[in-house]
Amino acid sequence: MRTTARFTGLTAKIAGVTAKIAGATLVIATALVLGACNDNSSSSSSATSTHPKPNATSAAPFPAAGHDAIQCGTGPWGLAVVVSTAHGTDFCPTALSVVNAYADERAKQSNGDIAVVVDTIRWVCGERQGNPNPYQECASQNESADRVRLLS
Repeated sequence: MRTTARFTGLTAKIAGVTAKIAGATLVIATALVLGACNDNSSSSSSATSTHPKPNATSAAPFPAAGHDAIQCGTGPWGLAVVVSTAHGTDFCPTALSVVNAYADERAKQSNGDIAVVVDTIRWVCGERQGNPNPYQECASQNESADRVRLLS
């Protein structure tokens, strides 16, 4: 009888340890899956691509409320420069300075967002996913909410 009771107790302990291991494995697997959802690294199939992966679509409407969409000519890479601003065409020289500074920095960094400063204003620039085509955008980090887009 003692042997049977000892085996029963041992079996219960093994089952408890097995349940803890299974629980820990589930937690680790869940963490890995959830972590992969936010993974912005390149996969092996895209590692040979020379183009940066587009970031999420800009959440703000273009042009922004109270702003006009202004065509400012041709910018880097032969792309059209279009701005969302309340400053009218007087803003075009600044917009061109911003996209040229962005292009200079992009030559040094092939992917990810890039910050540039023009006339003491910080701009964050990068590729965004459009519908259907991606575009380059620089957004001012001051209260004006001006944005400059490079479009094909």
